[in-house]
Amino acid sequence: MWLTALLPVLFLLAHASGSAIPFLVSRDNATSVANTTEIESMAQRRRADLATFPDPAWFPQIDTWLASQKDGVWDDVDYTSGCSAQRANWPIQSHWTRLLTFAAAWSGLNPSVPQNYSNSPELLSAVQAGLDFWAANDYNSTDCIGHGGVANYSCPCGTPGLWNTNWYGQTILLPQLVAPTCLLVSTSGNLTDSQMSLCSRIPERGYRYNELTPGSDPMTGANMVNIMLNSMTWALYSGNETILRDAMTQSMGAVVFSDNTTEDGIHRDGSFLQHEGVLYNGNYGKDLLNAFNALEGPAIGTQYAASNDSRAALSTQVKGSEWMIYVDQETKQEHWDFNVIGRFVAFPTTDLIQATSDILFNTTKLAAATFDFADEYSVADTVQRLNSNGSDPLVGNKVFWASDYVSHRRENYIIGSKMLSTRSLGTETANSANTLGHWLGQGTLFSYVSGNEYKDIQAEWDWQLVPGVTSLLSDDNGGVNLTLENVGPPGKKSWVGGVSDGSLGVAVMDWEDVRNASWGYKKAWFYLDEGVIVTVGDVFNDGSAEGQVITALTQRASTDSEIYVDGASFDSNNDSTSAHTLFYEDTGYVAYDTPFNLKITNGEKTGNWSAISTSSRGEASTSIFSAYTSHGDLAVAAGSNQTWSYGMFPASSKKKVQKEHKHQTYHPFQNDGVWGIHGHDTLGLVFWPGSSLAFGSGVATAFGGYPNGWVNITSSEPAVLLMTTSEDGTMNINIADPSQTVQSLDLTFRFDYGAKLDCVDEGCEVDGDVVRFTGVQLPTGGWAGDSVSLKTRWA
Repeated sequence: MWLTALLPVLFLLAHASGSAIPFLVSRDNATSVANTTEIESMAQRRRADLATFPDPAWFPQIDTWLASQKDGVWDDVDYTSGCSAQRANWPIQSHWTRLLTFAAAWSGLNPSVPQNYSNSPELLSAVQAGLDFWAANDYNSTDCIGHGGVANYSCPCGTPGLWNTNWYGQTILLPQLVAPTCLLVSTSGNLTDSQMSLCSRIPERGYRYNELTPGSDPMTGANMVNIMLNSMTWALYSGNETILRDAMTQSMGAVVFSDNTTEDGIHRDGSFLQHEGVLYNGNYGKDLLNAFNALEGPAIGTQYAASNDSRAALSTQVKGSEWMIYVDQETKQEHWDFNVIGRFVAFPTTDLIQATSDILFNTTKLAAATFDFADEYSVADTVQRLNSNGSDPLVGNKVFWASDYVSHRRENYIIGSKMLSTRSLGTETANSANTLGHWLGQGTLFSYVSGNEYKDIQAEWDWQLVPGVTSLLSDDNGGVNLTLENVGPPGKKSWVGGVSDGSLGVAVMDWEDVRNASWGYKKAWFYLDEGVIVTVGDVFNDGSAEGQVITALTQRASTDSEIYVDGASFDSNNDSTSAHTLFYEDTGYVAYDTPFNLKITNGEKTGNWSAISTSSRGEASTSIFSAYTSHGDLAVAAGSNQTWSYGMFPASSKKKVQKEHKHQTYHPFQNDGVWGIHGHDTLGLVFWPGSSLAFGSGVATAFGGYPNGWVNITSSEPAVLLMTTSEDGTMNINIADPSQTVQSLDLTFRFDYGAKLDCVDEGCEVDGDVVRFTGVQLPTGGWAGDSVSLKTRWA
């Protein structure tokens, strides 16, 4: 499976700022050489890796590019630089991708490339000409690195040279093309002093970014690792052990756990955050994976190889990322859940370097870089499943407490939900991408059965109806101007998170309008074998907001499937109707208490990708099916003290959906501020802050060997709880603190009708029909928000 060996060469230009890279060695002493044997060994491995770096589709273009190059340049490459240059996906990079392709072919190290190109004088001459052109047009002012076009610096608009107003162009994009090109062709004195000077000057700008760009912020996460990767490559062809050691130390120092909330990098749950709280496993996270592969591959068996701390973090990220990947069943292509790619949701899959197109990391190289990761560090099972393209699926439930994200997976469907808290961002906009994404990450519910439900429809989307989100619908979108200034603020509330036993889960979100806290609600998700049941309630309004409170059930690409409402074919479009069930294609929706007040649309929509991103795809049209339910006018809903519950059942059937409506398997409830669901030997509870913290008043449930019994549960602190029973009579209790601040709590279970139980865990005591867990210790630090498992057993 080829999952683009090219990247990270063509990463999008990021908007995060500067780097804190200490300048340890200058070019004046860059000839210091030590550990020559290891450096030569690493250089050989790195060259072999880089020879497979270019897109395989580029090698057949070599003869055409050779013939069309004149004086080191090409007429069909856009060399626009300075203030007029495109900030994201700077087109000038095509100059270097062609030189890199020439260098890879010239090296003779890629067995898939015709060997007549190996050591070709014509190819080497073309690379040299391209280097000479760039050296002759390089800029002089170091202010062009990070302050190009900025007032009061010495690189104003019009400054000669090849530079971009986005720091990323000078610091990461060009170095990660130039350094590999130079390493591949710099053997045996093939380059002149001027060419070698350019080969050092460009990666050095990234390595010394903070020194050369005063006032820049510390570089973090994937951006820092990529700078150090380029510096490692530079050190290998310059023979500089000092830079090599520093680059490897800094890069591997970033491949460790980040335990502070919103901190960039890898978190204990497998989340990868970038830009102070955006969940980005599918972009910057995969960039880090690619960079790690490139760093660790050459370093295996040397003093520079990853430490156990780095192995633990990298392994956790890889395993966490697997939960976020789904398969397009038609193409068998793997993709990232739309919740984990941030602003890149606004690009079509045909933009092959964007996070929507593929998972964009090479599992073969990952396997090679981690082949000596043993025991708890091993990622072999994950790589095997990823290589199966969905035929060996990951199944279960996982709550990512560091990023407010839940993944729920069964063999025939995947659900991804992204929530928002004071500890996270829902998304972001930068470089003209994702300008309408205000509602992303604020309680989304993306479901994948075929895997092409949301494929290439974002240009035509109604961005008010992001799947799963509860919002305010009015003439002005509830006062939300869907423009970039309203994209991505952090949440207002901290009581957001979930509990999981690895198979089932419960998640919660206390939400307020992120702009002004003028209105809000509470929401809970109960993840079950058949799908998810959602409860919305406790709507409030400070009197300044107006509109209908709605929840978007779905907004997906249309198919030729019929629409069924309450089991009957539904032909109307753009009509509102009261109903208990909705079924379309392969997914059903069931209202559990108040019927849906549905509004359904199905038909052709038009849009323009250029309006939401820098994609060149332009205008587009496609048929989209959408449905939302109205909970009523905000003024009425806010005073009703009402909850609304509905189930979403992917990979289901019309018959099953109707059966669930008529003979409910699960029963949502709310009682004195406690929300929950029971059925199928499962009980999920939400002890909201301000609630009674007690459950049991008249709600019956059944557990394994204790049918039709009554259970009363009390928690000393607000928490979420999930309880199931095993066939052997073991009661499995999982508890978590969404606030991530509680250190311990007490739980009491009272069973009626003379139930007899035994304790399994320490801290448990039985007194007749009462089971108490006292002083249950909850996780802290980077683990705060994780679930704690308790057990008791029927006697």
